[in-house]
Amino acid sequence: MVQQKMKISLTQMRAIATGALVVCLIGMVVCRLWESTYPWLAWPRAFFEAGTVGALADWFAVVALFRHPMGIPIPHTAILPNNKGRVAESLAGFIETSFLTEEQLGPRFRNLDYAGFASRWLKEHADFLAAKATGFAPKILAGISDDEITALLAERARSMVRSVKLAPLAGEGLSLCVQNGRDREMYVSILKAAEDLILSHREMIQTKIQEEIPIPVDVIRKWPGLKLLEPALDQLKSHLAATVATRTIEKIQNVLRDAETIPGHSLWKTFDERLRRFIADLNSSPEMAEKIGSMQETLAASSVVEDFSAKAWAELKTFILRDCEAADSTVRTKLREAVLTVAAQLEENETARQEVNGFLGEQVLQSLLAARPHAREMIISTIEKWEAREMAEKLEATVGRDLQFIRLNGTIIGGLIGVAIHAGFTLLAR
Repeated sequence: MVQQKMKISLTQMRAIATGALVVCLIGMVVCRLWESTYPWLAWPRAFFEAGTVGALADWFAVVALFRHPMGIPIPHTAILPNNKGRVAESLAGFIETSFLTEEQLGPRFRNLDYAGFASRWLKEHADFLAAKATGFAPKILAGISDDEITALLAERARSMVRSVKLAPLAGEGLSLCVQNGRDREMYVSILKAAEDLILSHREMIQTKIQEEIPIPVDVIRKWPGLKLLEPALDQLKSHLAATVATRTIEKIQNVLRDAETIPGHSLWKTFDERLRRFIADLNSSPEMAEKIGSMQETLAASSVVEDFSAKAWAELKTFILRDCEAADSTVRTKLREAVLTVAAQLEENETARQEVNGFLGEQVLQSLLAARPHAREMIISTIEKWEAREMAEKLEATVGRDLQFIRLNGTIIGGLIGVAIHAGFTLLAR
């Protein structure tokens, strides 16, 4: 639409300038024909003659810039098309040295609010980015080697197992439990676990007791006369074993319950004393530290770490793939929240905002300055690809309207100069 308006304006100005030339030609002829009858027509004749000369001269100058006047290949005409290379070089050099400089670009690009732009863009596209990221996740995971990830995780796990100071860490954790009264809970849990262990192994305990009852069944089997007593003896052993096991388990349960409910029970005192001694050893004993360190090294060197890493990666990968396909994907939600968090930081954190603006402003500026040779090359190559006629039309469409004003001004100023010259000769004749 803008180009169409420019073409219309150029056409109109060309018609006006040409119309002024035609008026001068007609006026000059009319004044010459009637000047003998009306001597005062000498004044407008002088104007029209000089205006005609000025209009023709300026027309020739304007047309000579873009094409050969009337198609005649007069030397030094069609200046711009014939010097396309020089025009391209000059224009490219002018833009490079006058516009693509640090003095011109620096204040503009260093003062742009890149952080604000990024913050607004991230807020508007948080859902899109999260959806795209989860959409690419299966492809990304498919391109990752499971063996390499497992080896990487295992190596990291081994490094962590070897580097962590486990003895002081465990000592500190147990000390914290004692300070918060959690040692009593630990003690009660151990007692309950012992009681459950005994109850779950009642049959095994009864069997062991039965085996230890001193009734020589094997000896009786050797005497034929006493074989009749063997079933009764077996039943007696089983009954005694069940009775002893029951009484033993009840006694142990009673002891454990007393130990659990009586605050000052001897078992609690023993547990508390040994726990505190163990904590002290964890915090200060070189021997304990060495033992735990040896355990850590054994664990790190075992295949358990690699097996655990492989299983952890497989479960994580399965979870990510399944979650990314879900409508209420946790991964997508977390990614969206992460994007919004970054956007909020860029908007609210002034320090981060200044750092981002300063960094990006300098990077963008340096990139533009480094691209100056490419911009120069692009301008030159673009102009050189134009045909001569195309180039003339483009340039004329850009500045042709103003050049038509030059033609019109040349007509008027030439006419005024003609009147001035005629006036001078008239005065000299007197």
